[in-house]
Amino acid sequence: MIKCIDMKNLSIGELLAEGRTAEVYAVNEEQVIKLFYEWCPASWIQQEIDVAGEISSLPLPTPKIIDNMKFNGRQGIIYERVYGSSMLNASVSKPWLVFRYARQLADLQNEIHKYRGIRLASQRTSLTKTIKQIKDLPQEIKNQTLSLFETLPDGASLCHLDIHPDQVIITDKGPVIIDWLTAKLGHPHSDVARTCVILKFGQLSYGGWVMRTIANIFRSVFYRVYLSRYLELNPNATRNEITKWMIPVAIGRLDEDVPGEREPILRFVRAYFSK
Repeated sequence: MIKCIDMKNLSIGELLAEGRTAEVYAVNEEQVIKLFYEWCPASWIQQEIDVAGEISSLPLPTPKIIDNMKFNGRQGIIYERVYGSSMLNASVSKPWLVFRYARQLADLQNEIHKYRGIRLASQRTSLTKTIKQIKDLPQEIKNQTLSLFETLPDGASLCHLDIHPDQVIITDKGPVIIDWLTAKLGHPHSDVARTCVILKFGQLSYGGWVMRTIANIFRSVFYRVYLSRYLELNPNATRNEITKWMIPVAIGRLDEDVPGEREPILRFVRAYFSK
């Protein structure tokens, strides 16, 4: 049983993790607080609160949401505390386990996709809107991407849409999935495509050059093993189908303006349409 905390006398402890939108601090032995940066839109934060409430009701390995509040002017969410190392850090420190972790990521994602009919927004609606509003995107690529997207099937499965090795905590009791901010309902292949795009183009936003170098060395190995495992679990899925999904998903990611990703993504998309 997780104990309630005294919000009025809340104090935070050690910085446990930091990402693009927030920092995570210890509150006590049972809870953490995810404090969003001041620039983070209120709509994103509210979306995570709503999504976390839905996900907490499912029997998935994920920290349960406890409450939300403001702390020193920053919006925060109180979560159940999970002890362990991210799958990314574990892969870097124990590279001989990369194959196991890559397969494990596919297993987790496949389990997520079994849940349907949850009260979440449509990934298709959201991604279509995002692609249409992206600035500085050549109109030809935008039109080609939207036309391709229209040919891809819709779906109503739970999709994390940001699951990758830094979003899974390896604990003594097994892997735990975190950060459901982007979760929506959609086709499972769109979720897999999003993971593939992150593994292929994503850049580490923290850590020294040694960690980044090691991570880049094992990136392609992790990618290949992960995708092979997912296709093994889903015989009806094909690499060609996942690649098709990667085009609109990759273009949609441009809206996030992640440093170092724009040009590689555009080269990938142009190469696909020039075939």
